[in-house]
Amino acid sequence: MREKKKISFIIYHYTETSNLIEAVNLLTDKKRKVSSHFLIDTDGSIYNLVDIKKRAWHAGESGWKNLQDINSRSVGIEIVYPGEKKQMRYKTKQIKSLVELTKVLKKKFKILNSRILGHSDIAPHRKIDPGIYFPWKKLNQNSIGLWADDRIDETNLDKNEFKNFLKNLEKLGYPYLKNNSLKFNAFVVNSFHRHHLTKRVGKKPNKSSLLKSIDLLKINNS
Repeated sequence: MREKKKISFIIYHYTETSNLIEAVNLLTDKKRKVSSHFLIDTDGSIYNLVDIKKRAWHAGESGWKNLQDINSRSVGIEIVYPGEKKQMRYKTKQIKSLVELTKVLKKKFKILNSRILGHSDIAPHRKIDPGIYFPWKKLNQNSIGLWADDRIDETNLDKNEFKNFLKNLEKLGYPYLKNNSLKFNAFVVNSFHRHHLTKRVGKKPNKSSLLKSIDLLKINNS
């Protein structure tokens, strides 16, 4: 069970499989001990694999703000998708079903947009799903998730700006940040870019990154 913790997160994942059968085998394998509440196939079909009242093992070691044990606090949704490296777009029917399912869950459990996240957000050192091809902006157009439009500025950050950028990531909720070193925080920065500024994945944060973090905080606090 959930140990009496309130459901307050929705976490998106991809299966890194090419089809539904492979995904189901993965998510029901007793040795791997990986599971999710819902699975969405490429044709948009939704499968409920774990009772919503029970904890599913989808988040692993993870955190957001001062919270840990995200498994006990979240609904996990897996999407049949071969992975970011395949450079494929998500299917339109999948995203339509995801939007419909998320709206129901969001309303039922009163989940904040700031707590509708990807696996890479809550576990930046381990995970990259749902990847750079996941349509966060499209979801936000359906009142799902936190999003701010890009303000492109390729100027490099000075030390104080970089420090403020990391503080903003921490305020947003990103876990595992350490001091003010890019080396120590590269995975977290990459996670932020993977969700909010995909063209900067694998690159140092710049003024565009800082502006994005500022705008997201404004939206989050409004």
